[in-house]
Amino acid sequence: MSDLTFERGEVRLSECVNRKTGAKSGLYHYWGAGDRNEGDQLFVGTIDGPPSEHTIEQINDALEEIPNERIFFPLPIPWFFANTIVTVANEWSDDEPEWHLKRPWFSRIVDCPDDYPTVVAEWFAIEVGMLELLSRHPQHPNVVKYHGCRVRKGRVTGVYLGRLAGDNLWEHVCAGKTVDKEPFLTVLESAIRHLHDVVGIAHNDIQPFNIMVSPEGIPTLIDFGSSELIGNKISRCRVYSTWGEDPPDMEMEAADMAWTPVSTRSRDLAALNKLRTWLDNPVHPWDRFHVKPSDAEV
Repeated sequence: MSDLTFERGEVRLSECVNRKTGAKSGLYHYWGAGDRNEGDQLFVGTIDGPPSEHTIEQINDALEEIPNERIFFPLPIPWFFANTIVTVANEWSDDEPEWHLKRPWFSRIVDCPDDYPTVVAEWFAIEVGMLELLSRHPQHPNVVKYHGCRVRKGRVTGVYLGRLAGDNLWEHVCAGKTVDKEPFLTVLESAIRHLHDVVGIAHNDIQPFNIMVSPEGIPTLIDFGSSELIGNKISRCRVYSTWGEDPPDMEMEAADMAWTPVSTRSRDLAALNKLRTWLDNPVHPWDRFHVKPSDAEV
């Protein structure tokens, strides 16, 4: 039970869905980030039944604190980027109106393998390493801008990115909006080529959820949690995608320690090519759910 009191608006909610079939389980995960003694904490709980029947008291009783070492990595960055110097943002960065605070993938904490309890922290550490690498090269106007890390008690609890107006591409089409396809793809390809030719990394997860669209219809590439130096293996802790194929589920990852795909230019360019046809007939990016924009809840 949490010793912090959360109101309904302070916790996030996700429904448990089978990632292969789309079947709903009837269980709902709640999670909230508390702040105590100038340090961030994560609280997670699971409740059965429809959220409309969940009371604030039930939510607070269900929330359990997750140890910080499972979600927030310490400085200096361990694992694969031990020599990376992290850009630490100023204390007032939370109030910067042009910045957005991105947290680790908290929702994955509920289904991480028993033999890999630090998967969330490790994944986020690698993303920070990629963002630091990006920041050491000229900024591309259509790649999200990185401003540094939020650090509390020696651990990185979030990263500050440039705040982007608009929606991701899936939300954009769900709202009945379109893009000018060829100019849109030309700009996006320029961002991808910048990653490949200037920075030396592949994104490895280019799909509509990871492309922001401005009110003017201009794309910006986001989410570098699956990125890696070209030619390097993508570590076990991360999901990569050849867009349109199922990423390996957690059971497969846990069972197959040899699952080590390689970071390649071709994966990004194949995703860009798929996007060209997808824009003519958009369905849910992971189309095993068979959801069209008119049916989606955004």
